[in-house]
Amino acid sequence: MTTEALDLLDRELGKRWFERRSPQLVAAFEIQHAKALQAEIGRACRLVGLLYVAFAAVDALLIRDMLPYLVPARLAIGLVYVLAIEVQFRRGVRTRFLEFQCAIGVVLGFAAWLFLATQSRETTATLYYAGYGLIFMLVANLFFNLSFEFALLSSGLIAAIFLSWAVMFVGDPTYIVCFGSLYGFSFMLTIFLNYKYNRERYRVHLNACRAELRQQEVVKRGEELVRLSTTDALTGLMNRRAIDDVLRELWLASKASGQAFGVILVDVDYFKSYNDRYGHQQGDRCLTEVSHAMRGVAEPHGYALGRFGGEEFAALFSAETTEQVTRFAEELRRAVEGLHIAHAARRDHLSGITVSIGAAFSGDVAGDKPERTVTAADIALYAAKEEGRNCVRTFDRRMLESDAGDMLTAEMLRSAIADKRIAAVFQPIVDVKSGLIWGAEALMRLKDPEGRALSPEVFIPVAERTGVILDLGEWMLREACELLASEPALPVVSVNVSSRQIEDPNFVGVVGAIVRAAAIAPSRLALEITEGGQISGNPRVAFLMDQLSAIGIRVWLDDFGTGFAGLTCLSELRFDMVKIDRFFVQSSNTPRGAKLLKNIIDLVQSCAQRTIVEGVEEAEQVELVASFGVDLFQGYYLGRPMPKAELVSRLASYPAVA
Repeated sequence: MTTEALDLLDRELGKRWFERRSPQLVAAFEIQHAKALQAEIGRACRLVGLLYVAFAAVDALLIRDMLPYLVPARLAIGLVYVLAIEVQFRRGVRTRFLEFQCAIGVVLGFAAWLFLATQSRETTATLYYAGYGLIFMLVANLFFNLSFEFALLSSGLIAAIFLSWAVMFVGDPTYIVCFGSLYGFSFMLTIFLNYKYNRERYRVHLNACRAELRQQEVVKRGEELVRLSTTDALTGLMNRRAIDDVLRELWLASKASGQAFGVILVDVDYFKSYNDRYGHQQGDRCLTEVSHAMRGVAEPHGYALGRFGGEEFAALFSAETTEQVTRFAEELRRAVEGLHIAHAARRDHLSGITVSIGAAFSGDVAGDKPERTVTAADIALYAAKEEGRNCVRTFDRRMLESDAGDMLTAEMLRSAIADKRIAAVFQPIVDVKSGLIWGAEALMRLKDPEGRALSPEVFIPVAERTGVILDLGEWMLREACELLASEPALPVVSVNVSSRQIEDPNFVGVVGAIVRAAAIAPSRLALEITEGGQISGNPRVAFLMDQLSAIGIRVWLDDFGTGFAGLTCLSELRFDMVKIDRFFVQSSNTPRGAKLLKNIIDLVQSCAQRTIVEGVEEAEQVELVASFGVDLFQGYYLGRPMPKAELVSRLASYPAVA
């Protein structure tokens, strides 16, 4: 509709003066003009009435003998004229009728003045004074901004009355020609000016409408882009970016006013098995139904609900007590269970779709970052899964002393290296143009003392909080450099760096020593810094990057598009590579999601940064993203994280890109 209206306005603006105007636009203009005229007509009437009375001073100079008649006449006509218009204006009389009365009022005022002036004995003065009638034409065309037809009516009548008077009462051909031509040319000039002014006013109105529509279009596109960047394409819920923003707002509010909040993490039980059994399309329908059910619970409370990615959901909201958080989590669980979606591929005694939920109340979590509450909810979620799934567990500090907590103690993490419970795996980064391995990302894997695998999302936050990440990170760097030393053909290996390592004053020295000990070129090692609030505006990060660049080590931005920092990271810091988060690829199966992914890629490339797209799981995704001008990919479709020996074997079969 906006495009059609803009086209209509453009065509109308391009018309010449003699071409027929659009009836719709003329009608709209007349409505707008009527409103504007209503606001002005009262002031104009008062001013014209005052001016009409004030001209009694000229009467006193030129036709003094008629002053006793002219002054009362001027006062009466002016007062009646102004009061009549004011009363009708306040009663809401139609604007065009008011215009007509204004035009006729000017004519009557002129006729009354001319008739009385004719009775004066000052004949010569009267003849010259009659020329002042031109002022009435100016009043009709300038003071009132009358529509063309009313201006034509009033000016035409004034000119006709004068000519009739001149013929009947003067009779002098010279006078009639001289003053008649003056009135005639003045009539034509004022009418032309009125026509031009009204035409220009019409064009101003059209341009204003056009500008307003353009502005509406810009605002609409901006809102659509915001929706694309903050909405999950599959479920219509908030995406991870939007949830991060809500988390930050809740955290800032808690710092400012002490208002606590709750974080709930939801994971669909055995969803991978569901996808394998029923197919990805049915899996998408399942996630959509689950999200709708949870939205029906969250929206009445005004709580934020979003999809983190995959089968993971999150809810955030202001809360007063732990019990409030737990009650809401249980409502979500029951809502999903009540869908009765069949799931015959489960590995337990149940046969329907259910969710495991971890909940955390910020008042129960110690820490100086909003992510701490999310970590606490994740610990509770892990406990819910350990207890058989389809249940809610709420975080409390005793969890750190339970079996679930034992696996997260600093001592257990420190002993992981000596006990050989830590391992490095490597996920290939592939150049799809050649199909060869371009590099690899080193990832950490950890088992508890009983041999159970722990999720990095669980042990990494604990390692950061306790400082053990410094030891684990150093071990990871050595593993990556050993791989590079043993495989000279592998161009680069990247290692994730935590915020705790960034703040360590010895970090650059440690990295440099490990690289020198491995006898590798520093440019073959890349350090990945995750986008987040601790990067933007942090002088330590910029200083660290300068130091690393000075010794030849690359610095990459990881998970771009998911943190708080946003575009600030690209504008403030220069990265050797930007890795676009897996969320954008996973959301690219819809036109909106694909458009958002392309916009993100274009944005990064416009900053002259190279790009790796993460999370590629299907051939269609490779084809789509490659069409956007990206060559480097990372994801399960091209290779899952694998032990060093498996990567070396793959390199032997498919050499790396030189």
